[in-house]
Amino acid sequence: MTDYDLGGDVRPQRRQIRRELTQTPLARRHELVVRGRERRGVTIPWSRFDRARHPAPALALAAHAQRSLAAGEYNAITLFARIASAMALHGAPIDLVTAAAHVPGDEARHADLAMRMAALLADDDGAIVVDQLALERQWSQAPSIEELDAAMTEIAAIGETLAAALLTGCKRRASDPVAKGVFSALVADEIHHARLGWYYLTWRSPQWTRAERQRVADRAAGVVVDVERRFFRGRDAPAGSERAARALGVLDSAAQQEIVRQVMEDEIVPALDALGLGATHAWQKRRRAR
Repeated sequence: MTDYDLGGDVRPQRRQIRRELTQTPLARRHELVVRGRERRGVTIPWSRFDRARHPAPALALAAHAQRSLAAGEYNAITLFARIASAMALHGAPIDLVTAAAHVPGDEARHADLAMRMAALLADDDGAIVVDQLALERQWSQAPSIEELDAAMTEIAAIGETLAAALLTGCKRRASDPVAKGVFSALVADEIHHARLGWYYLTWRSPQWTRAERQRVADRAAGVVVDVERRFFRGRDAPAGSERAARALGVLDSAAQQEIVRQVMEDEIVPALDALGLGATHAWQKRRRAR
């Protein structure tokens, strides 16, 4: 979802910005940030990693997973910078803008952590490849408020909730202390990113017209019906390396499928329903992977 196009046409206008906060728990977190009491980071014991404890196939599989993670997090830097700018452009409450402005820094740190972990696993420099054209497409035009709604629904609310669930699954599986530390650091941030999406929708949904709500519902449904197929295949370790891959936090297909099903049914679909977006019907009609 990192190549999402936030294009559109917004006519220049003067806007009065007041110090407005949402009626969500994000308002309290905003006050803590303003007072300099931000959340503490997770300490990762990098020096404790020992490649010799893990077989080569597990190391290669985990390194590939970390490079893919790093690329996705790197792409998200500009995407969330764009989202934060769009929130400011449209005069969103300041606690939403502040929280959104923090996300690009989190994503940059995540990319760094994943590249560092990949370097340890592969015994190289941990370099990744990103799609430059996809990054540039994100900056085509100023987004409309409806395009911002769609992005916050697809990317922040649904996408980051899925990411938090999957990374939590990696964290729970990992027994290697360095891998567990990396996943713990990522999960701590992704939970806040997901909450940002839901808090934004809580603020915006009462303002939607019936037609606007239907358009958001249609976009959400498009994600929901395809999510199971999209995440059907995990990273299955070669025979004899399954335990080692698990120790490094690698999700096999069965584990990934169960995590996705559970988070969709327990969190995402009910939350979308509560916003009047009718996700239960879309989930029942989802495309099944085989």
